Amino acid sequence: MADSKVGERRMKAIEKVLYGMLVVFVIYIIIEIIRKIFGGSLGFEEIVISLLVANLGYSFYLSHSINKVDSKISGHIGWHKGKASH
Repeated sequence: MADSKVGERRMKAIEKVLYGMLVVFVIYIIIEIIRKIFGGSLGFEEIVISLLVANLGYSFYLSHSINKVDSKISGHIGWHKGKASH
């Protein structure tokens, strides 16, 4: 029982760190886009690839959040139908 709580805390901490890294990466991309507008920085291809990587990372983050909401909704609908939720 204690191991599962430690595991949950560890997973939440890892999620927060990864999300923080994604935020820092997106801020870096924004800075590079601004630099590109004013005439320097990375090439167009590098910026496009970095935007695709940021989009992919954010998609994984959203899918994890949507799965949490989906399981809550399924449990609630099951409650209305008289089924036991897990």
